[in-house]
Amino acid sequence: MSLPLLVPTAGGTASPSPRSQADALASTGGVKRTGGGDAIGPTTLLCASGRGGSGTTLLSALLAVAAAGEGHRVLLIDADDFVGPLAMTLGVSPRATWQDLRGGRATPADVATPVSATLTLVAGGAARRATEGAPALTAAERKACLRRLGSLTEGMDLVVIDCGSRLESVLAAITPHSGERLMAIASGSDPVGLAATYALCKAVAARHGALPVEVLVNRLEGSDATRCFDAIDTGARQFLGLSLRLAGAIPADPTLDAALRKGMPFPDAAVGSPAAVAAHDVVTRALTARPLSRSGV
Repeated sequence: MSLPLLVPTAGGTASPSPRSQADALASTGGVKRTGGGDAIGPTTLLCASGRGGSGTTLLSALLAVAAAGEGHRVLLIDADDFVGPLAMTLGVSPRATWQDLRGGRATPADVATPVSATLTLVAGGAARRATEGAPALTAAERKACLRRLGSLTEGMDLVVIDCGSRLESVLAAITPHSGERLMAIASGSDPVGLAATYALCKAVAARHGALPVEVLVNRLEGSDATRCFDAIDTGARQFLGLSLRLAGAIPADPTLDAALRKGMPFPDAAVGSPAAVAAHDVVTRALTARPLSRSGV
């Protein structure tokens, strides 16, 4: 399946076939270190929320497809080890999930599913090759499996990780390296939603204080999105000493929602939609921005 561009683009270079990109992922690599010991890696967006239903799966897919449509090589990882909705969203059938890395049932190359010439998915959800009655992943096993996916990031321009709303998934996915940032997704401006996003920022900052944190507002735009961000940022500055940055805002898009509910393939439903155009702007800024410090400066 070939993904269309979400917005018109000019120029572009030839891209490898889906098969050739997936084959190339067998090479080792991932996050490297400079001579001074600083970890470096591709731009990595950890999409997470403080409560379920905030839209991390939709926004992760929009960001990944937008970048891939511009010719960037993108690795999209579904960190959900229960459902793993991204494979269904993108209309692909993976041979294995990243849980199959446990116990050597699969290699990183086995769990790399080509979606288009420039987009590769690592599916989440239950293990496909698990033995009967296999125990659930422990926190240490979850982190070890996700760390093994580092070999797939070699040569990638962008890595997008859908961490969902579970803090353990976020913490397991953090590498960390200089190109990595948390995209805290805030959906709505109700007090509970704002508090949930603030709590996510607080929990991650307590464990990974050097990780840049940005807020991506979902289902709002304009001044409403700005007020939502300001409420979270004010609390973070006052109580955490943490200055956030507004990554952007994705507007509510009833047409896109309706198309997806009817079963239209995600790339077809998204192309040219207001949400897709906004996601394109967000990912363009993310790919061109300098690495941020915790202060957001």
